[in-house]
Amino acid sequence: MRYGYLSVLLALALVAGPAGAGRYDDPGFLTNHIRSGGPPKDGIPALTNPTFVAPSEVRYVQDDELVMGLVINGEPRAYPHNIGWWNEIINDRVGDKSFTVTLCPLTGTGQVFNATDTDGSQIEFGVSGLLINSNLVMYDRRDGSTLYPQMIFTAINGDQVGNRLELMPVVETTWAMWKQMYPNTTVVKIGTGWERYLSDRPPYNMVQYMRYPYVSSSLGDYRQSHEYLIFLPSTTNGFLDQRHQVKDMVVGLCHNDETKAYPFNTMLDGAVINDFVGGDLMVTVFAADSRTALTYFSEIDGQLLSFYAVEPEGLLPVEFMDIETRSRWNILGEAVAGPLEGRKLEQVPAYNAMWFAWSSYWPDTEVWVPGEGIIEEDDIPQITAVEQMFDATPEGFALQQNFPNPFNPETQIQYELPVDGQVQLNVYNATGQRVRSLVEGQQSSGLYLQRWDGRDDAGRQVASGTYAYRLEMPAAGFSQTRTMSVVR
Repeated sequence: MRYGYLSVLLALALVAGPAGAGRYDDPGFLTNHIRSGGPPKDGIPALTNPTFVAPSEVRYVQDDELVMGLVINGEPRAYPHNIGWWNEIINDRVGDKSFTVTLCPLTGTGQVFNATDTDGSQIEFGVSGLLINSNLVMYDRRDGSTLYPQMIFTAINGDQVGNRLELMPVVETTWAMWKQMYPNTTVVKIGTGWERYLSDRPPYNMVQYMRYPYVSSSLGDYRQSHEYLIFLPSTTNGFLDQRHQVKDMVVGLCHNDETKAYPFNTMLDGAVINDFVGGDLMVTVFAADSRTALTYFSEIDGQLLSFYAVEPEGLLPVEFMDIETRSRWNILGEAVAGPLEGRKLEQVPAYNAMWFAWSSYWPDTEVWVPGEGIIEEDDIPQITAVEQMFDATPEGFALQQNFPNPFNPETQIQYELPVDGQVQLNVYNATGQRVRSLVEGQQSSGLYLQRWDGRDDAGRQVASGTYAYRLEMPAAGFSQTRTMSVVR
């Protein structure tokens, strides 16, 4: 089935409402589901402010292994998964910015949190040894007792109960791809960041970090075996959501009380997915070989952009273009050509997780449907040289689909007139009432772009919903209507 950008994006505005019921913000509920993971408090040693070295000094991370990458104050740093397997938490800082990098090996969740306290000091977190739904529970070293389950990053006990940490964007990709993205990166040096433990335990060595800890002789590699679960999720009474397999990886979004998951195994390599989540338009891009899934807000300077995949021209694996300005973007959300060259999309703080973990913490989550939000290049109005085309005489009448669609706050409507005449272009609501007259008067033959700012004739913003727009030239006997969707 081929998915045109009209049918796909219009459908996005009609999906079910927010999935806020799965957020588990009730601390009393979650504290009843705490269980021991085996090691005691600090039995898994969190690192604090480790040393960083150049890639040339690294022998303990293979090119196809995953890292979490950050750029802080212009400085790219890599935090390998294999260090997370054994340490789970790295408290770090760059200049005046402190942050905590976390990896839960039992749920596959790599997340980064702002750890700069209100007075500018560094907040440190440790590994409590406790789990909820197999997921890491951190403790706050300021008081030694406040617990934060990693996947909801909200305090569930003590004076800070209900306090939610700030989730930061992260690039999770292979070590080879991160080096390609940021050749000047540094990476955590093993054996550093252990100062608080040196009196009672030595740092791990390279051999330790190169060994994945969760391999069963009968069930195999924990990351890949759908039968290998150490603990069933207790918040769902052991129920495993069957929409996907247990260890399938998803990139998950939690935004404005809405949750949505994009499974790796249903996204095609090079996918560029436009979607509304929590009322905001976003784009998710995916590179299969490097297992890289990144999400960006689709707005630049108040303008919403809609994107489609194009063949890469640079060294990075995914490139895409926006319909509105025809600027070219790379997988890092950087405009590399076109009117917006040099601009960067804001990354959404999403995170990857195994499906069983995501669906147990967010049981009402929406799940991306293959094809949804995919704009096909063949379906895009070809107006790359509007200035030159305006003087050309079209062969016939045409009313194109508006773009972007759905939209907020504004959209563009393209139409073509083969003859001169009196033209009307009006917008109607679902009951057939006219809400806005966009064009009323004589126009010459040619191609036109008409902007609608989502307001009625009185200047008021129209409500979310489906609207019709009709182009008429009565003297020529022409009339055509299309529909569009406003999402507030």
